Amino acid sequence: MEATHLHVPSRLTLRPAAHPDTWAVQLRWFAAAAAVGFAVPYLGSSVLGLQHDVYLGTYFAAVLVLFGAYAAATGLDVREALVRNWKLGVALGVVFGFLLVRNVLSEDATPRPHGAYYVFELIWRGGIYGAMDALLLTVIPCLVVYRALGGRLATWRRRLAYFIASLALVMTITAVYHLGFAQYREDGVGAPETGNTIISMPMLLSSNPIGSIADHAAMHISAVEHAYETDVRLPPPAKAE
Repeated sequence: MEATHLHVPSRLTLRPAAHPDTWAVQLRWFAAAAAVGFAVPYLGSSVLGLQHDVYLGTYFAAVLVLFGAYAAATGLDVREALVRNWKLGVALGVVFGFLLVRNVLSEDATPRPHGAYYVFELIWRGGIYGAMDALLLTVIPCLVVYRALGGRLATWRRRLAYFIASLALVMTITAVYHLGFAQYREDGVGAPETGNTIISMPMLLSSNPIGSIADHAAMHISAVEHAYETDVRLPPPAKAE
C-alpha cells in the first residue's frame, strides 16, 4: 500500500483572497475600516479621554495596521496605485491644496505652541495626522470602488460610476469617523463632510491617492500653524500650553 503524505506548511502566511476584487470582498474591508474609524475616536477620545498626542499615536497605529492588513489580504499593488495617473493626481492636489490652505488661513488665528514642541506638532498633529486621515477617509474608500470595478475606468460611464460610488463611501466613512468624537455628535458632521469632499477630489478625479494625501496633510499643517486650538479641523481639540 502506498503511503499518503500530508504536507503541513512550516508557517502560516497571509495570502490574498482567491477573488479579492469583488464588491463583496471590498465592501467587507470598507465595513472594517468604518468600524475601526468609529471605534478608535470613540474609545480613545470620548470614553478614555486620552491626551491628544497619545490618542493620535493610537490612531496612527490602528490605521497603519488596517491598511497593511487590507493590502496583504487583497493583494493590493501599492506601487501601481501610486503611479497610476500620478501627474493628474499631483496637479489636482496643487489646485485643491491651495484652496484648502487659503481657507484655513482666512480663519481667526489662535495661540499655538512654540519651540521644539511646535515643530513636533507640525509633523505629528500636522503632516502625519493629515496623511493618516487621508488614508482612512479617502484612499481606502476609493481603492475599494476602483478595485471592485476591476480597475477599468476607460469609459466615461465607468469613470462616473467610480466617482459617485467612491464619493458615497468617502462621505459615509467621514461621518462615521467623526461621530466617534463627542463634539461632532453634538454639532453635526457637516463641516468635516464638506472639507473631506474637497480633499478627496484629486483621488476622485484621477484615481491616484498622492494629491489627496498631500492636501489633507497640508490642511492639518496649516491648521497647526494658524488655528492650533481649532475645534473643527484637528480633533480632539487641544490647548496651547
